[in-house]
Amino acid sequence: MCGFDSRLSHGGEIGPSPDGPTPLIRLADSIQSILFLDELGIEDRDSAFRAMVEDLARGGHVPAALAPDLSRALVDRAELGPTAIGDGVAIPHAWHRGLDRTVAALGLSQQGLAYESLDGGPVHFVLLILSPADPSGDAAKKDLFDAWLGRLQDPAFRTVLLCVDFPEGLREFLESVEV
Repeated sequence: MCGFDSRLSHGGEIGPSPDGPTPLIRLADSIQSILFLDELGIEDRDSAFRAMVEDLARGGHVPAALAPDLSRALVDRAELGPTAIGDGVAIPHAWHRGLDRTVAALGLSQQGLAYESLDGGPVHFVLLILSPADPSGDAAKKDLFDAWLGRLQDPAFRTVLLCVDFPEGLREFLESVEV
């Protein structure tokens, strides 16, 4: 069940470009933080948001002074409509004027989080995206969302994510996955 499937490491292209094929990116290069939420005792959406934003701040990827505002922005966005799209996957996202670049964090929960989702099930995978509140931030968020969405919809990929139980191993696996 937890074996790596070589089919998962073969990438595709992120859509056509007038200048030719879009270069492949490794999923590992698109995220700045990986958290195993169960190890932190995280059981719900808002606690996951706080932990993930705080980890991004500790790593210097977002200003620490903005962490409470960023967490609140994620909650406010999630209140507009579910950011959990089903099959245990959530992709919460928010924009903030205090950011100068798009950053992302991946949170994993084997037990599942209490999180309003389209299918009513628990959330096991949280891809949190924070972007500047400008057109470049929106474009970067869309590219990141598109790069991850197809993979997160793949049951075999989700199984592998849950089977790797330490950040370095997960990052190593994500280094092998190109989109």
